[in-house]
Amino acid sequence: MPPLTTNAKNETRRVGFELEFSGLTLTKAAGLLMKDLGGRIEIVNPYHFKIADTPLGTFTLVLDFQFLIESGLEKWLHSIGLDQALEPETVRAIESFIADISETVVPYEVSTPPLPLERLETMERVREVLRKNGAIGTKADPFYAFGFHINPEAARITAPDILDTLRAFFILYDYLVEVIKPDFTRRLTPYIDPFDTAYIERVLDMDYDPTMPQLIDDYLAYNPTRNRALDLLPLFAWIDVDRVMAKMEGEKISARPTWHYRLPNSRVDEPEWCTCDAWNSWVLVERLAADEDALRHFQRRCLAYLGSPLHFFKKEAWIDEVEAWVGRASS
Repeated sequence: MPPLTTNAKNETRRVGFELEFSGLTLTKAAGLLMKDLGGRIEIVNPYHFKIADTPLGTFTLVLDFQFLIESGLEKWLHSIGLDQALEPETVRAIESFIADISETVVPYEVSTPPLPLERLETMERVREVLRKNGAIGTKADPFYAFGFHINPEAARITAPDILDTLRAFFILYDYLVEVIKPDFTRRLTPYIDPFDTAYIERVLDMDYDPTMPQLIDDYLAYNPTRNRALDLLPLFAWIDVDRVMAKMEGEKISARPTWHYRLPNSRVDEPEWCTCDAWNSWVLVERLAADEDALRHFQRRCLAYLGSPLHFFKKEAWIDEVEAWVGRASS
């Protein structure tokens, strides 16, 4: 469990999960999960399914290609005045052709509703249902840059709390990469690009004490993208959507009061893996953020580490230093 289990309203915090996979059709995956979770299947279109009315809320399964999820071909044809020129069967055939090509590299994705902390085992149940029925993950193909994303509700939404969590993530980043070992293909893609050193040093600066508007503006100035291992755009859009969208016009950002932690691989097909491993890696970030003495100590140490002209050669020693704290924090 994280150090803070309730939000600012004293309600139990919730966590959403997104697991990418291949090896199963959406139809089969939806049927299997409905059998396990209850509820009923809603078909939005052939590439977007919902399992509604489960005791925990609505689960979503999609082919992770926004163009198809949103019936993009039909909308595009309408925009150029050709929607009446083609028969519906022809449009569906073209969509199917696009989907067949996309499925070689684009994953399916199952998203949970926000789960209360005491029901996080639901994600592992979902993973096991998929694994036992042939779902495959990141390591199954060199082209699969599949991820497992975690969306923990922010316990406190103030500039100092967000800043300390971001600082903790930066301090732990090299250690987390060593432990999680993000797949090589995922690291080649832009999806989990690391933060620039200049921004990390700005955030870790002991004198950096921004207001919320400044914190958001600085983040957007250095990170005008969703492609970060820890994506703050959904959280910042929830706080001030106009400020975010003024910089991110045209981007599809789902405003919600959560962190968007994107570092872990999807290891859905590996029997020895548990989704709790990825969750526990995030809990370490929150534990360090809540440990003021350790956080301030590591701020100084991380700044010195990053400021060294040969810091790359000191990475192993830095990871060992952080790991020693992890051992103490986990005991």
